[in-house]
Amino acid sequence: MTNAIPLSLQKLKYRFYAVLLPVFLSVASLGWYGESQEVNPDPVNLVILPTLTTLYAVSIYVLFFKKPWVETVEKFMIIATCIVSAMKFTYIVTYELEQTMSLGPFTFWMPMFYMFLFFLLNIRWALIVTAATYVWFLGVGIYKLPDLMGTPAVSLLTHYFFANLVFLVTLFFLHTVKQSYIKAEVLEEMANTDYLTGLPNRRKIDKELMKGLEREQKLSIIYLDIDHFKQINDTYGHTAGDTVLKEFTNKTLEVLEKEDLLGRWGGEEFMLLLKNRDIRKARLLAEKIRKHISQHDYKTIKGLTASFGVAELQKGDTLDSLLNRADKALYEAKNNGRNQVAVNEQ
Repeated sequence: MTNAIPLSLQKLKYRFYAVLLPVFLSVASLGWYGESQEVNPDPVNLVILPTLTTLYAVSIYVLFFKKPWVETVEKFMIIATCIVSAMKFTYIVTYELEQTMSLGPFTFWMPMFYMFLFFLLNIRWALIVTAATYVWFLGVGIYKLPDLMGTPAVSLLTHYFFANLVFLVTLFFLHTVKQSYIKAEVLEEMANTDYLTGLPNRRKIDKELMKGLEREQKLSIIYLDIDHFKQINDTYGHTAGDTVLKEFTNKTLEVLEKEDLLGRWGGEEFMLLLKNRDIRKARLLAEKIRKHISQHDYKTIKGLTASFGVAELQKGDTLDSLLNRADKALYEAKNNGRNQVAVNEQ
């Protein structure tokens, strides 16, 4: 059914962690093992790599077995990564750069860390953390600059700092553009969604019907109308009426297939768009929905029924002519006593 709820950011984060944390754990643990086998191991790596290995292992355990702790571990992981990054960069610039003229593999991972921050944090905190990290690195470079004058290390650090600055500015603008698109998509979704039932509204259904007409594809529509709905509102109140609309929606969706599109047309009226279904199959589905709805025990009322008008797209149809035939069929169903399916095959 075309009424799925989009994947939440929290679930997206969980999937993100489930894929990448095992990779990070493997890299950190292999790096730790490799460093421990060196004749002259890097003393900072002997602190950082075990720390990261433990952190990633704990994070994986929490992700799969202690989900309520994920947010806390996430914050701790960010803080710990900032600290070990600062330690590593400070050590490289202070003790190694003058001899090696290289910042080493460490530099490969910093852009990824910045991207993670923009993904995991809101924009304000992402900017604060990345700016603090960048300023620390810059401060270390400036502090060590007098000892490096006249060596290629000055050019290396200059390029590194400018490249990181450009990368961070680019990340910020990409994030801004992404947020603009997300807001536009959310507004578009709101404009096409009925707030009460969560179904596509008439505007959305009209668009989908027009697409079908333009492509001249096989499709049928079912016009659904809850019987005696005004009486329900008058007797039980509008809150009860809203509950009925939600229950009616859920019970109808239970019968539909993935490609079927149910929308709220207005009030107690619904429209069902069936792609690649002829009128015979549409009628059978309408009858199935009718029985399913009438057999359900609703919370506020008993014996709820609905009437159905079925029509199939024909050659030369316009949107109005198709809807008009379905409307006539619905009128026939109601006029003949309600709680039934009528078909217009003209």
